[in-house]
Amino acid sequence: MQELRAISFTDRELATAIVEFTARLNRPLPVGMVKDPVIVEGPPVAVHLPIEDDYGTVSQTSYAEMEVAAALVNYCMTRKIRIPAKAEKVLQVISGSATLVIWLGEQEVGAKRVKTMLRNR
Repeated sequence: MQELRAISFTDRELATAIVEFTARLNRPLPVGMVKDPVIVEGPPVAVHLPIEDDYGTVSQTSYAEMEVAAALVNYCMTRKIRIPAKAEKVLQVISGSATLVIWLGEQEVGAKRVKTMLRNR
């Protein structure tokens, strides 16, 4: 038996996750107003984040699938949304939204049962 969880993010949440993640890594972003991200469905999935400066010039930064997945995991962690550390996390586009799919393998489920049984003895 395997467990599957999926967390879907709005465009604003996705943009916020990427901005917070780049700030955490001390990677500078262009100065300006962040617009809604553009999701490229791939494979591999990529996200382009357009940023418009005060003069109307739009610059765009791009993020690979792994960076976006890490940004979304960080976003969940800072908002105290529980995500199992040992679970496999995959970024997918479902209905046009960035979705973090979390797989809990058979081994982890089995290990939980053993620990529970040992405590009850």
